[in-house]
Amino acid sequence: MTKVRIKLRSDGSYKEVPITSPDKPKVEDDMKKGWQNMANLIASFTNVRAGLIMEITKEAMQVFLMSENESNPYKVGGNDYLCHGLYCETVVGTDKELSIVDAMQLESWKDNPDVDIDMISYYGLPIKWPDGEFFGTICVLDDEPMDLTSDQKLLLREFKSSMEKDLKLLMSKN
Repeated sequence: MTKVRIKLRSDGSYKEVPITSPDKPKVEDDMKKGWQNMANLIASFTNVRAGLIMEITKEAMQVFLMSENESNPYKVGGNDYLCHGLYCETVVGTDKELSIVDAMQLESWKDNPDVDIDMISYYGLPIKWPDGEFFGTICVLDDEPMDLTSDQKLLLREFKSSMEKDLKLLMSKN
């Protein structure tokens, strides 16, 4: 099992978490197309600048897929090193949703690396393989305060569930 050290910005602690092992199958192209649609839909339905599917690697949180709207400042393959206390790091480290309405109003979040590109609001959920290893996160970010409705959060939870079923299907094929 491959583990990485991450920082939980919420309390400043560090934690080791299991991530995608090298023997795991790669996400297939047809699944990637479905996931791309999900990234586009979450950005559209939440009216934010960025819908992302992030992958955690040994060194970084990396953009696996991004919503294809013009205002999205992220690029596929873009990454930020671990142990900076990224939004997505905290999601993986706590294994639960994270909602930041406005990082500028929260002392522990206002120097988060995403704030450097004006991404002050965040909502994200962990994505896991069936064996408990983390693939990454599904999340939305915006440059304005964001408080998602219960229906918008439900949409993200449903997409999370669908992605985890895809990962289970991938593992059952191998």
